[in-house]
Amino acid sequence: MVVMIHTGAFADFGAIGHAITYAGKYGVDIFFVISGFTIAKTFTEAEDYRSYLTRRIMRIVPLYWLIITVAIALMASEAISLSGGMQKFGSQPDLYNLFFHLSMLSYLDYRVANSVLGVEWTIPIEVFWYIFLPLLIHFGKTIPRTIGIILVLLILTAILTYISKKLFGTSLPIKWSPIAHGHLFFVGVVSFYLREQFKSATSQRPVIWIGCAVALFAVALTVEFQGRSEILALSTAILIVFVTPARAGWVTRSLTVRPMLFLGTISYSIYLIHFLVLHILGDFTMLPASGVGKFLIVYGVTVAISTATYLLVEKPTNQAGRRMVHHGGT
Repeated sequence: MVVMIHTGAFADFGAIGHAITYAGKYGVDIFFVISGFTIAKTFTEAEDYRSYLTRRIMRIVPLYWLIITVAIALMASEAISLSGGMQKFGSQPDLYNLFFHLSMLSYLDYRVANSVLGVEWTIPIEVFWYIFLPLLIHFGKTIPRTIGIILVLLILTAILTYISKKLFGTSLPIKWSPIAHGHLFFVGVVSFYLREQFKSATSQRPVIWIGCAVALFAVALTVEFQGRSEILALSTAILIVFVTPARAGWVTRSLTVRPMLFLGTISYSIYLIHFLVLHILGDFTMLPASGVGKFLIVYGVTVAISTATYLLVEKPTNQAGRRMVHHGGT
């Protein structure tokens, strides 16, 4: 979804193609809901907080550090042009930018928060909630508590957004901050606990919920209207809660065929690398004007590179994380 919006994949194919393409920006909302679920699951299954956090950090930080460093080095050496984010906000590929990215504190300066890869603003948010969500996870055990914490976060976001616009003339300092997206992580947490509650339900009600969620997801994907992000996030949460092979084999089969499992395995690399691929190919005028053509080339090159980064970086660092937890426990 994110690659589609950055390449304008199907934007020329009428209203539906335009809607599908620009729904790509809501892939981040889906990502945060799934992350909330993953945090709850891995934390409750871990031996302790240290082992949980070690595995989570080793899962995403090493590749992020590598891609950020390579991208900034290429721009600093003028091997490629400055990114659109740097040109827009006047930031530079310097040590200041590198420090805030590597420290996972880039959300403290919106001028650098999304200045390198076009998507990296989400990773420090992810790490923030890796650290703090387990401390608040008891709020996600019931729907009333979850609604309460979500309302608090939304109200706080609204207040801070107002202050940001007054002080800086933009909402980006809050939009690219952990607080603005915390409610989506809590939706993921409550999805985890509800899944545990409903996984053995034998009534037909889960099947109805699944059907409604798929229908809502399809509508939000193909029709443009206000609230699409909320519908896509909520539909994702419902599917997490209720989908099992016994209830919706047609859903699970489509998501577990070999090509989908392969793309899921390297999806983090795809997410981090695709915008840099788009940038470099654009610099060397190697992209067609067609959105579909651009999407296919960028996605194909990105998948090839992501396969390599998964094998050379992600897989070894994931294994290192497991060894660190094992040795620490013994």
